[in-house]
Amino acid sequence: MVVFFMLKPYSNGWDHIIDELKLLDLKINILLPQSSKGENPYDQFRGLVIPEEEIDLLLNSSLNEKADNPETMKLLEQFSRLQSHIHDRRLLSADSGVFLPLLYLTGIFNLSAFEEKCIVICLAVELDRKYEKLYAYLQDDVTQKHPTIDLAMKILCASPEEKLAARMSFSAKGKLNRFFLKKDESNSSSSYLSKALMLDERIMNFILNPGQSDDSISPYAQFINPTEYTAPLLMGQEIQDRIRKFAETNYGNNAEESKSIVFYLSGPSGAGKKLHSRHFCRYFNQSLMTIDLARAVESRESFSRLLEKVGREAILQQVVLCFDNYSALLKEDDTTREKQKELFEIIKIFSGIVFLLSESPWKPADFSRDHIVIDINLSIPRESERKMLWESLSGDYRFENGVDPGALASKFRFTPGQIKDALNTAQNMSNWNNAGDDHIKIEDLYSACYIQAQHKLEKRATRIKPKYTWEDVILPPGQKELLHNACNQMKFRHVVYGEWGFDRKLSYGKGLSMLFSGPPGTGKTMSAQVVALELYMELYKIDLSQVVSKYIGETEKNLQLIFREAELSNAILFFDETDALFGKRSEVKDSHDRYANIETAFLLQKMEEYDGITIMATNFRQNIDDAFMRRISFVIEFPFPNAEYRQKIWRSMFPPEAPLASDIDFGFIAEKFEIAGGNIKNIALSAAFLAAENSESICMKHIIKAARHELQKTGKILLKEDLGEYYNLIL
Repeated sequence: MVVFFMLKPYSNGWDHIIDELKLLDLKINILLPQSSKGENPYDQFRGLVIPEEEIDLLLNSSLNEKADNPETMKLLEQFSRLQSHIHDRRLLSADSGVFLPLLYLTGIFNLSAFEEKCIVICLAVELDRKYEKLYAYLQDDVTQKHPTIDLAMKILCASPEEKLAARMSFSAKGKLNRFFLKKDESNSSSSYLSKALMLDERIMNFILNPGQSDDSISPYAQFINPTEYTAPLLMGQEIQDRIRKFAETNYGNNAEESKSIVFYLSGPSGAGKKLHSRHFCRYFNQSLMTIDLARAVESRESFSRLLEKVGREAILQQVVLCFDNYSALLKEDDTTREKQKELFEIIKIFSGIVFLLSESPWKPADFSRDHIVIDINLSIPRESERKMLWESLSGDYRFENGVDPGALASKFRFTPGQIKDALNTAQNMSNWNNAGDDHIKIEDLYSACYIQAQHKLEKRATRIKPKYTWEDVILPPGQKELLHNACNQMKFRHVVYGEWGFDRKLSYGKGLSMLFSGPPGTGKTMSAQVVALELYMELYKIDLSQVVSKYIGETEKNLQLIFREAELSNAILFFDETDALFGKRSEVKDSHDRYANIETAFLLQKMEEYDGITIMATNFRQNIDDAFMRRISFVIEFPFPNAEYRQKIWRSMFPPEAPLASDIDFGFIAEKFEIAGGNIKNIALSAAFLAAENSESICMKHIIKAARHELQKTGKILLKEDLGEYYNLIL
């Protein structure tokens, strides 16, 4: 007998569930067939043997048959009173602000009364094992301890029409199957009505302890509370304001009421994509759930099932949903496209605010019908903006010799996040390299900057670590001055292009291009290293002879990949062996010449588009046509050195630590050996090893012997008249 006291709100969710279970017990009592109350000789074989009496009962019973005996009528009356009692207490609880998880689930998932009661039926067997026996008895099957679709409809439906309508609740795309019931992974051949209904563990946990989250999605999900610290937006506040305004104006309004708003934020790492989603949630006091799609697509679990869990959790927690690394779903294959559709299907069900974050642009034409998709590109800040970011963020650090924000902004096309990370990394590097001194050295700062530049340039180019300085470069004053001017153009580009406004006068071609021409060994590669060291920039050498392909279009493809990675590297590109590509464009004799000219034009175009430094080296300037030359920033000749410069080169080749004998006649060897700096370097090094072998100082005989070996490589033999008084040294 059910006794009612004065109406009052439920104290908690469990208090409510107790009443729902009492209501279920009454319904089960009503459902028990009257014939079962008597003694049955077959009870010991119940579920295993079907007696003739039961067959007659099945054939002659009506689906809506009800016993009208006094006991059943009494149960029905109790059921009706308890049902009204629960209804009233639920209303009182809502008015009093008491959180009832079951009622909450019904509201946020828009469940029908039938679907809600199905959850109670499934929950009961997880709370009290008595329901295993009751369900097995009611289903006449001792092995079936969970409710089936058939039993749920018998308990909850009063007519065939109600049962027919209830079947829709168990469809594969229905809410119960998607979000509330365990997936049936068995290959059972039983009928539709015999399908067992088992409550998903997440739903059970939510009803009993709503403060928990779904552990099964924790490897891919991150929850951020709006009260957590959020780093300030370093730039793009106007974009954030527009996102907020759009959401306030368009979410849940009229015809668009059922549509989710999807903000697609694209841009490089550190551009502020995640930060925008967090600031949005902080402003609206909403929690944020971020899903890493790159990890999710690699999960062993079905992607569609994982998305259903994510969608369910987002609805349960009433969070703003954010999918990071959306680039993982932009591959051009059928499997990935299917996953993309599954994602947007969940977004449609979620019907809330969603952020998609990606480094790649995307045109979502296929999904605009069912969603409001807003494409927002967060590009790399302009140079003037980067300068302000360096100025602002570097104020929290101490530098050994100061820092030039303009120069850093000019050299590194960084996002706000990359600038912040570079400074943090530089501080850590300086702390390690200079124990006890927290001042950041400029070398550490530049090294930290290049750590941020994630690229794959080393797959197509060779990195050269610069070691030469201006003192190592032996060139005529005019050429050396041009080299200095080229470096200064990069050093002060932020002044000319930024502060002085020349940036507005140029739509492209703001990068620095140089052509080094001259015979082999005259210092072209060395000078490229000097430029890199002077500007604290990384240097990558590209052998054009390995890039040029005989197949049409392959050369352009290779160059495209190199420059794409170069944009990420902020490095100097040093194209060696450019003679493999250059030719007189006016002299087109066949199709090969015509395609070579196309490739040359493509290289020039990419150089002009590149904001960094490109250096080309050629042995034959005459092979480059005048139109090409006019579009290069600096053309520097590296002449074959005369005797005066050869002597300077000879003297510069020996380090101060090297033991030099006084008999070395630099004037003689500079005059007699008409060779370039590269050959002189080889001779000096070889002579040093000859001297070290005998524990001697480097003297004239070592140089003469080393010179003879070096010249033999070019087919030249030293004669007596070439060496004069030093001829005896090679004997």
